[in-house]
Amino acid sequence: MAEETKNPLTRASAFIKEVWDEMQKVNWTSRAQLKQATKVVVLSMVVMAMFLGSVDFVSSFILAWFLELKF
Repeated sequence: MAEETKNPLTRASAFIKEVWDEMQKVNWTSRAQLKQATKVVVLSMVVMAMFLGSVDFVSSFILAWFLELKF
């Protein structure tokens, strides 16, 4: 109940201080780990794009062939 009656500026400054204290506790990754993780993500995205592109190409080819058939 006491928190609700404080001045909004006091509450805001207390919030900023608490956020800063929590950010100091964070275990940040090193630059090398960040580079390695970025490479993994970019490579996996390229592989996924190639896979989806090839599936799209093959399925559109099969669909076009199927639509050209005369029954």
